[in-house]
Amino acid sequence: MRAVVIKPHPIVFDKIERLINVNGMNFEEEFLAKIISEHLAKQKNGKLPTITDAFQIYMNEATSSHRPTFVKHANYHFRSFRDFFGDLTLDELKHWHITEYRDYQLARGLSPTSIRKHNNTLNAMLNMAFKHLDIDRLSPFRALKIRGEGDNKRLMPIITTQLIHQVKECLLRNSTPHKLVALIQLNTGFRLSEPLFARLEDCVLEHDIPHLWIRRNALSDRKTKSSIRAVPLCGVSLDAAKELYKIAKRKNSEWFVPHYARDNGNSSCSQIIKKTLKEFEFKSHMFRHAIIDRMKARNDIPTRLAESITGHSSGGSDFNMYGTVGYTLEQKRDVILKVLI
Repeated sequence: MRAVVIKPHPIVFDKIERLINVNGMNFEEEFLAKIISEHLAKQKNGKLPTITDAFQIYMNEATSSHRPTFVKHANYHFRSFRDFFGDLTLDELKHWHITEYRDYQLARGLSPTSIRKHNNTLNAMLNMAFKHLDIDRLSPFRALKIRGEGDNKRLMPIITTQLIHQVKECLLRNSTPHKLVALIQLNTGFRLSEPLFARLEDCVLEHDIPHLWIRRNALSDRKTKSSIRAVPLCGVSLDAAKELYKIAKRKNSEWFVPHYARDNGNSSCSQIIKKTLKEFEFKSHMFRHAIIDRMKARNDIPTRLAESITGHSSGGSDFNMYGTVGYTLEQKRDVILKVLI
C-alpha cells in the first residue's frame, strides 16, 4: 500500500497595523513614518529651508540677476519682508503674512503700485524656491488684493494728428540723443528701452531695407519670442538712426545709444523726453500708443502683422506659433509706410 503524505497548509498571518493616536485621532504607523520621512528629506543640514534660502535660490536662478537694478530692488523687497517677520521657514508661510505685510506698507504710506512690486518679487521668489526644493505647494502670496490699486490710474489722452505733428517738429529742432531716440519711436512704436539698449551691430543700415534688431543682450532681457524682432526704419526714424549710428562710431562704442546704454538709462531718457515735450503733455510711451492708433485707423492691417512690428503677442491658435521666418521686412516696411509721420 502506497503511503500518502499530507502537507499542512501554511499559516498566513494578516499584517497587523499599529495605530498611533495623535490629538485624539488614530493614524497607521506606516503612514506617519512616510510623512516624517518626507518632512526630514526637505530639511537642509537638519534645518527646514527658510525665506533666506528661497531668496538665495531666486537670485541664483533669475534671468535678470546680472542686472544691478534688479538686484537692488529684489534685495530691498526681500529684506523689508524679512525684517518685519524674521527668517520664517517656508512651511510657516501663510496668506495672512502677506496681507499683514500689505497693511503695514499701506499704513506707512506706500502706494498700491509699490506694494504690488514688493509682492511680485516675493511671490516669484517662493514659486522658484518651491520648484527647486520639490515642494508641492502653491505660493501663499498669490492673488493678493491691494486696496486702492488702480484707483488713481490716469486715462491715456487722445493723440490727435495735429499733436503728433507738433511733437515731431519739436524733436527735429536742435538734435540731441534723446530727441533722436524719440524720433525712432515715432515710426516704430518701440518701447523706449528697445533702441536705448540695442547694440550698434543691431542697427543694420547697409541693407535694402534698413532696420533695427531688438534682441537679448547684457542690458536687455527679452523674455518673450514676440519681443525679439527686426523692425524697418523709415522717414525721420531712419534719419535719426543714421545720426545715432555716427555718434556711436565716433565714440567707438559697441552700443547704439552710448549716452543711455547703462542700467536704468531708460529712466533718465524717459525723464528728459518728458521735460522736452512738457508743453504737449507728451511722454515717450505715447509714441507706442500713437502708432497703434494709426494702424487701427487704417482698417487694412492684419493684427498679427502689426504685432510683429510692435512686439506684442495675443496668443491665438497653434497656426500663429508655427513657421520659421515670420513676417518679412518688406511686409513690415509696407505697413510702416502706410502710417508714416
